[in-house]
Amino acid sequence: MTRTIRLQSDSNAHDRPWRVAVEQGFFVAEGLKVEYHEDNPRGTAGRVEDFSKRWKESQLQKGALEVYPVCEWGAIERVQALGGGKIIGLDTTVRTGALMVRKDSKIQSLVELRNLPIAVTWHAGTFYAAIEALEAAGVAFAEIKLVHANDRLDALLSGATEAAALMEPLVSRTLAAGARKLADLRWRGGIVAGADVDEETAAKLRRALNRAIAWLRENEDRSRAEVLRDLAPDQRAGGMMPELVGVKTYRPDEFKEKVDWMMERGFLDKEPDYTEVVRGE
Repeated sequence: MTRTIRLQSDSNAHDRPWRVAVEQGFFVAEGLKVEYHEDNPRGTAGRVEDFSKRWKESQLQKGALEVYPVCEWGAIERVQALGGGKIIGLDTTVRTGALMVRKDSKIQSLVELRNLPIAVTWHAGTFYAAIEALEAAGVAFAEIKLVHANDRLDALLSGATEAAALMEPLVSRTLAAGARKLADLRWRGGIVAGADVDEETAAKLRRALNRAIAWLRENEDRSRAEVLRDLAPDQRAGGMMPELVGVKTYRPDEFKEKVDWMMERGFLDKEPDYTEVVRGE
């Protein structure tokens, strides 16, 4: 009997391998029927500050989803805080984004963003990646002022914030509006699966996704058009592409490194146990 897996995308660009695996029949070849949803039905209104009330998190808790991709830090945080699932691997891509300012901004470096408001989606990939980039540039954690914005593009261009941490298609749309990029952002994603997704099913998902990565690697032009589908055709040539690395096992040392980082900054109430959060192969 074919197993049905209901999936909520995290980012249309970064999760494009999931769509390719559906369209090319890679999931079907593994005996899986995947119902793929690319965006939450509430759009920007659904990107609320409290992640437990966001669409995909609430759907997984209610049993309306079996799987969703999310940033690596968020995967740890959501499984610990919300329960109802485990991380079954690191996701298909190294995700990409950018810290950006308006074209008329006097800011020329990340250090100059010290104590200035930066628009992010709270406790999502751009949130954590922005902190890493700013700290690496010499800005102390206490001097980083992140502000949640459902619509980060509007927050930046309207002047509500001095900068914004964005990913595609917002990076290209912001560049088209004349904004400037201060720094690139990079981070991994994690795949969270509900408790009823056993290891056999998880292995099928991983194999199908890695076939999709191989398919995307065959031709750069085809891959770019597929991954950056949300951009206008004339913007795709310059769009930020995630690195297609394939699904990886989440190793204990990688998990501990992220947990230690999150604990130091107060993002976790207590240190989670690897075996309680991650399902190994």
